[in-house]
Amino acid sequence: MKLLGLDLVRSTEDAALAASAWIGSGDKLKADKAATEAMRNRLNKTEFAGQIVIGEGKKDESYGLYCGERVGNVDCTKPLDIAVDPIEGTRPTVTSGPEAMSTIAMAESNCMFNTEEYYMNKLAYGVSIAKTVELNINDPIENTIKLASLANGKKITDIMVCILDRPRHAEVVERMRKMGVRIKLIQDCDVSGAIAACLPDTGIDLLYGVGGAPEAILTACAVKCLGGGFQAQLADKNGKVIDNKVYDQNDLVKGHCVFAATGITDGSLLKGVRFSEFGPVTNSVFMRSESGTVRWLTSSHGN
Repeated sequence: MKLLGLDLVRSTEDAALAASAWIGSGDKLKADKAATEAMRNRLNKTEFAGQIVIGEGKKDESYGLYCGERVGNVDCTKPLDIAVDPIEGTRPTVTSGPEAMSTIAMAESNCMFNTEEYYMNKLAYGVSIAKTVELNINDPIENTIKLASLANGKKITDIMVCILDRPRHAEVVERMRKMGVRIKLIQDCDVSGAIAACLPDTGIDLLYGVGGAPEAILTACAVKCLGGGFQAQLADKNGKVIDNKVYDQNDLVKGHCVFAATGITDGSLLKGVRFSEFGPVTNSVFMRSESGTVRWLTSSHGN
């Protein structure tokens, strides 16, 4: 997997570049098709054997990449596991909103969790919390906030929680506000919110709430690379937790993994695709769990 790092970045770069043509267009289907085809084409030029374990195709009635689809130009009986989201944030892409990016993650064969459910309840947090206290997503949010405050050495009123702005979260948001917790409501893109919780100087302490299951697998890979903590539970389309079984990042992706993302629109983690006299410019990140390496890349793609 180590040798495939730049190839994975190229796949997210190609998807982001293709999606950038549809920024502000209002056409989600065409944006998704362009990004998906660009990512697929790049992966199929790459010297490896991969299989899509989880993606967005079926849920969003999009163009793939679908579970079970083989990618790469090498035949192998044990293809590497691949999780993709060619556009994490289709809506902000086509409305010129923030935080849209193209993402991909990879692990050894049969190491990524797969589910037919579309949603998961999630809790993400950084290294200081993971190493200091034991959080449990089944606990009341008030207990989680208090433990995060203790671990990060912050007053409760300085704790920032990132959560999707959805009606299903109204009650828990109100409970957190009664504690004086600061809330960052996001419209989409909870993968970037979870990553932010694991990085210094972002101001985000926790990501919490119900979002997409494909994004949960991608998030688990990124958090594992960053040394943070992640917990998730299966949920239904209304955001109700199906059972209390808790999956952590090691349940969702076993062994070592890698994660790559490229910005499509400007976000708190990555700048979006920009255009200059020398051609388009992309901003990407590549992470490896084995080494804990995080690389930030700025690439000019020529005219």
